Amino acid sequence: MNLGAREKYGIAVVILLIALLLVYIFGIRGSQKRNDELKAQRAELQAQLDYYDALKNENEETRAAIKAVEDNISEEEQKFIPAIKTESIEQYILGVFESNGCPYLVSVDSEDIDSEKITMPDGSVATDALLIKRITVKYSTTDGFNIPQYNLQNSVIVDGAVDEGLWDANIEEMYWHGADSITGYPQFINALKEIEDIAPTCVKINKIATESGAGFLYMIAEIDFFSTTFFDRVSEPDTSAPYAHWTGATGVATDAGFIGYPFIVEDPNSAWFNVLMSDEDAGETERPFSTYYSAAIFSETVENVGLAGVLELEEGGVSRGNEDNGDQPDDNADQPDDNANAA
Repeated sequence: MNLGAREKYGIAVVILLIALLLVYIFGIRGSQKRNDELKAQRAELQAQLDYYDALKNENEETRAAIKAVEDNISEEEQKFIPAIKTESIEQYILGVFESNGCPYLVSVDSEDIDSEKITMPDGSVATDALLIKRITVKYSTTDGFNIPQYNLQNSVIVDGAVDEGLWDANIEEMYWHGADSITGYPQFINALKEIEDIAPTCVKINKIATESGAGFLYMIAEIDFFSTTFFDRVSEPDTSAPYAHWTGATGVATDAGFIGYPFIVEDPNSAWFNVLMSDEDAGETERPFSTYYSAAIFSETVENVGLAGVLELEEGGVSRGNEDNGDQPDDNADQPDDNANAA
C-alpha cells in the first residue's frame, strides 16, 4: 500500500503524540509521584526532628531543674556536721574555754539526744535520720582567795618533794583580793558565744545555768551538735571545722602516766613520783574488792599511824598529801583526781 505524503505526516504525528504520552505517563508523572513521596517523607522527618528538638529542650530544662534541686539539697546538707566524733567535739569545746581564760573544768559529759523519725508521704520511715550529740560542761570560777591550779599551775611539788620556797610564795598570796579578782564567769560566756558563732546552723546552746559554791560559782552549759545520716548524700562533706576532726595534741608521751591514784606513785618518770595519798583518802573503808575485816583493819591502822607508817615508808623520802604540822599543802593541793590520767 502506497501512502501519500499527507498520510505519512499524520502517522508520524500520531507516533510522536503516543511517545509524548508514554514519556508523560512513565517519566514526568512517575517523577511527580516520587516527588510527592519525598515531600511526604521530608515532612515526616521534619516532624521527628521537631519532636527531638522539643525533647532536647525539655531534657535541658529537666537537667537545669535537677541541678537547682541538687544545689538546694547540698545547701541543706552543709548545715549539718558531716559526722559526729565525740572526742573531737569535746577537745574542741574544752580548747575554746581554755583559750578564753576559763580552764577550771569540773566535769564534761556527752549523751545522744533522741530525735523524731522522719515519715515519708507513703507512711514509711525515712532511712535518713537526725543525730544530736549533747555535750555538758561544768566549770568553776575562782574565789578571790585560794590559789587556783590548772595543769600543775602553782604546784609546790618538785621532784616528788615540797619546795619550801614555792610553798611560802603561794601561801603569801592567800588573802582576800576582792570580789573583782574572781575570774571565770565573763570568760565562760565569751567561750559559749564563740562556740555558737562558729556554726549557728548545727551548733546550739541548749542550756546555761549557774550554781553557788562556797565563795565561787559553778557554771554549767549544754551544747548540742546536729548531724544527719545521709545514705544518698549529694554534696561532699566539709570536714574542715575544728569540731569535725581532731585538732588537739598528738604523740603525747603517756608512758609515765597512770589511771587512778595508788597509795604512792612509784614511777620515777612521773611528775607525781613519790607522792603519797592523804591519810583521809587512804583510810576510806569502802573497798568493793576487799573483805570487810581487811578494809576495817587497814582504815583503823591508817588513822593510828598514817599511810606512810602502814606502808613502812620513811617520812623524809615521800611527799604527803596531808600533814598536821601546817608546813605542807592541803589534801587537794597537789593530788591528782582519782580517775585522772596524769602524765
